[in-house]
Amino acid sequence: MASIAPIACEQVLTFLSPALRHGQGLLAKLVRSGRLHCVFQPLVDLRSGNIHAHEALIRGPEGSACYAPDVLLDLARREQLLQEFELFCAYTALQTWGQLGTGGRLFVNISANALVQALSLSSTPRLASVVRSWGVKARMVVLEITEHERVADMARLCHAVQSVRAAGMQLALDDFGDGRSSLRVWSEIKPDFVKIDKYFVRDISAQSQNWQMVQAIKGIAQVFGTTLIAEGIETTADLQAMRELEIPYGQGWLLGRPARHTQRATSCNDGQAALQLEALAA
Repeated sequence: MASIAPIACEQVLTFLSPALRHGQGLLAKLVRSGRLHCVFQPLVDLRSGNIHAHEALIRGPEGSACYAPDVLLDLARREQLLQEFELFCAYTALQTWGQLGTGGRLFVNISANALVQALSLSSTPRLASVVRSWGVKARMVVLEITEHERVADMARLCHAVQSVRAAGMQLALDDFGDGRSSLRVWSEIKPDFVKIDKYFVRDISAQSQNWQMVQAIKGIAQVFGTTLIAEGIETTADLQAMRELEIPYGQGWLLGRPARHTQRATSCNDGQAALQLEALAA
């Protein structure tokens, strides 16, 4: 089968939004100048210590006030480019991942409304072809739905989800329990993965109500057949608690910080995450 030539950044900007291509705001200028980049944070199998996947995270120029993603998102709202910016971030993540040639599973953030917009711009076969053009296998992509704002049209979101699955990709729901990721969205889209918000994970051993909440989330996950990922694991006590609760996957600075370059999935004898797991097992 003939390969599909990668889509140039200029073509992507033209496709997404004239405002993103010609806007005079700071964010639009950062996008056009190529000063945004992705870092990748590992998601670790808490049973084996292996790296299960990476999450792509957008960053601005290092050392600048625009480095943090929250600042970039705020600029996008002020310039009325939120959904276009999210789609550009997804493009940047997939293109960079393909260039790295790591080949592992990649979680890519996108809001429900931006996902609906993306599928309104492209057919399902075209979506799969575009992903392949960046050297990424669709089956290794997990679209991680974030809720910066309320879902505008649940019916259209469900239709978009069907298209994503038809293209061979999986879905995750981000930050469940933080007040924005709703149980209704979970029940409607039935994601393959749900990330437990870091609020319930940090210092969980000293917070009995959080322990009970995670147990309740486990019950919901069992009903829907969803795999859980614990966010914000930053201490060995948090890691131990997640293992005792039998949460299969975790993410956090204790297990690996975001970095521009990644490692292939490691054996349980390699990497910081594995060392932490081995220390607990000793």
